[in-house]
Amino acid sequence: HHYTADWGLKIAKTDLINGSFGFFTYGGNNINAIALKKKGVPLLRCPDFSKGIINGLVDLVAIIGDLFLLIATIIQPLLYVMLGRAGSNSVLIPSSTVAGVFTLIRLWQHLGPNTYTFWGGTLFFVLVLSGVGFNVLYGMTCVEILHAAIGASFVGAMIPFTIALWNAELPGPDIASDAVIKGVVGYVTSFLSGRKDDAGYGGLSENTPLV
Repeated sequence: HHYTADWGLKIAKTDLINGSFGFFTYGGNNINAIALKKKGVPLLRCPDFSKGIINGLVDLVAIIGDLFLLIATIIQPLLYVMLGRAGSNSVLIPSSTVAGVFTLIRLWQHLGPNTYTFWGGTLFFVLVLSGVGFNVLYGMTCVEILHAAIGASFVGAMIPFTIALWNAELPGPDIASDAVIKGVVGYVTSFLSGRKDDAGYGGLSENTPLV
């Protein structure tokens, strides 16, 4: 951002550096949502209506959504070249919203479900939407300090996301709120102290497989 008009973000350049930043931001969000599919479920498949119409329709939405996110990631560089920084951002916001919803549901249900994955997914989604909201507000006001809130929202979203991953294998959904708070505090304390091999949270560690 120092490169972009000496922190004057409203005078944004459309070039390779900004384009790369946008690609990894949006693309990473999209791919992250796709990657949280259940193990063994192919990307290309027929919707499964064997468990009822509702479940089949949900599966159909998931199939379409995954393909939409994949296509949005692939064509993003082309959109950036054609529409520029501001124009491509406006077009790609819907894909980020879809990715956020998919991440919320899949983080909660596919890696849990338990209290950690529910609140981790929920807070992740809330913080991502906050970042989008601050971005829209910034576009309306061009108050540069708002960019701190934009960055903090997107970076902060990875904290509840990571805590949910850390506690994904705990039983659920009936985990007391005080246990969740203790787990969060314990995770942050362990991370800050550098105890990377700590397995004190439900027997989990960095080497514990997610599936």
